[in-house]
Amino acid sequence: MKKIFFSILSLCFVFTASIKAQKTLDKGYIKMEITDVSSADEQMAAMLEMMKGTQTEIFFADGNHMSKMDMMGGMVKMQTLFQKEGESIDMLFDMMGQKMHIATTTKEMEAKNGDQKDAMEGMEIVYDEEDTKEILGYKCVKAKVMDPKTKKAMVEMYISREIKADSKMLQGMQHFDLEGYPLELIMNQPQMSLTLATVELKEEVDTSVFKLNTDGFTKMTFDEFSEKMGAMGGGGFGF
Repeated sequence: MKKIFFSILSLCFVFTASIKAQKTLDKGYIKMEITDVSSADEQMAAMLEMMKGTQTEIFFADGNHMSKMDMMGGMVKMQTLFQKEGESIDMLFDMMGQKMHIATTTKEMEAKNGDQKDAMEGMEIVYDEEDTKEILGYKCVKAKVMDPKTKKAMVEMYISREIKADSKMLQGMQHFDLEGYPLELIMNQPQMSLTLATVELKEEVDTSVFKLNTDGFTKMTFDEFSEKMGAMGGGGFGF
């Protein structure tokens, strides 16, 4: 059960009527929600149902971005702040009262996640210009991340080329260069399927959100965090 929980946790790490189609959005706020889950494994299906409704908030402006996630009814909370200057990354992780602050950089993260990058080697992004939909006022085109070995889509998504937020803010998208921002994703894994959909989108953002409150959090390195999470979950955490 614990391994299933951490597998799901690692996988998850990410509207206003006045917004008009074709408008470029280079700063704003996006709220995404896990709207659909499924698994043939009964134990995993039960855990996934607990994840349903989990929301991720994304704030972006001037090359900086912040993501916030609140899961399991507040039992697990995550904040990740990327600052363009220095390419620094600060993660705040609160799991049932255990509060950790991980300070790192994009260069260090890339070095630590080299195995994930290797696993993505050869993956092809295929765009279907004929398959489109409008999501919260933005025209989106379908894109698939295809596994060259199985010829199956690992991830299906609808992306908007008008939204200039960095798609790498979303967990699982770090190794792909997309032509826009995905407003809907369907992640297909061997044991599960998960849909993440945008439920709210605003064109303004309060930049005070980029100032983290780290009071009460224990600061540690990325290696220390990975070791701690590995001991708790029986394996790597997959950031």
